[in-house]
Amino acid sequence: MTRDQQQQEFFEYIKETIPNLDEKLFEDIDSEGMETVEQFEDAYAGNYESEADFAEQLCGDCGYLEESNLPTFISNHIDWQAVWDRELTHDYTSIKHNNQIYFFSRHF
Repeated sequence: MTRDQQQQEFFEYIKETIPNLDEKLFEDIDSEGMETVEQFEDAYAGNYESEADFAEQLCGDCGYLEESNLPTFISNHIDWQAVWDRELTHDYTSIKHNNQIYFFSRHF
């Protein structure tokens, strides 16, 4: 299988997860070092409208915001953009494309 065929298959695979995938977004994903289905599956963390939305969702998914652990009077005042800017950018990268931000783990 040629490199072009592999890239086309990779493109089609990603398109199943990201329906609005176009050549520009695919090139941006490729430039982050993801070249295989396995790498993409390990890295892709979803798409959100903002970095703050991603940071809040990730912290919620990890259980950090459970009411038993953190009262809402505190969680309602978290600067989620600052969490992204100062903490999560070490482990995740983002690609802004067509009013969406796609997030990928740097550890794939």
